[in-house]
Amino acid sequence: MIKFFRKIRQNLLSEGKTGKYFKYAIGEIILVMIGILLALQVNNWNQRQQNKELSKIYVEDFIREISADILTLNERIERNENMIQNITLILTTLATKKELSKKEIILFYEQNQSLGFESYFIPETSTFRQLDANSNGSLILDKKLKDNLYQYYILNDRNEKNGEISTQIYQHNFITIGVYNNLLTGDFLENEIGTSLNRSRLDLETLRQNTEYMVAILAKNAITKNQNLQYQNIKLNAEKLLELLKSY
Repeated sequence: MIKFFRKIRQNLLSEGKTGKYFKYAIGEIILVMIGILLALQVNNWNQRQQNKELSKIYVEDFIREISADILTLNERIERNENMIQNITLILTTLATKKELSKKEIILFYEQNQSLGFESYFIPETSTFRQLDANSNGSLILDKKLKDNLYQYYILNDRNEKNGEISTQIYQHNFITIGVYNNLLTGDFLENEIGTSLNRSRLDLETLRQNTEYMVAILAKNAITKNQNLQYQNIKLNAEKLLELLKSY
């Protein structure tokens, strides 16, 4: 094709038709420019289609991960509710009982043992990290959806750094020690290993007057309730985000 156009220009020059030559040259330039523009349009269309497909993949991955987050949050909330209920039962026992039967002692220890467990929410973030690293979020064209995505992961990051880590530290250094150290009685050891090792039996009055134990119980109650409020807030944001993703 290029040789064909070159031959036409050479014929025009050889025939002395300079005016026609320049007109033809200009027309040829215009045709080349049109070809370039068409190629760019096709390329842009192909890129848009690729971005559209990639965006769809990201959205599907977000739906899967945020659905998993909601399931995890439900499990954490339920576990925390069980611990709060156990604390209520422990405090009720301390407030109303003078002595416990063997069956009641076992139940009392089980309620206290549950307080040694901690809830820790770690959201799924692999899709968000990939999106942010590869496109700074530009593949999500809907501004409301993109804003909600970033707000959700910022909320989770803030909760982990300001809430979950400090809760874990307090749990390990104060609550678990405060509860477990003061329940290593003969009754507990007998239930766990079959012998009391001649340690003293559980005495509720002594436990009631034990400041370290009572502070640990009350702190665990307050921290767990606050943690559940945070989880409920994160869950609400996750559910709203999930609806946006499904309608995208």
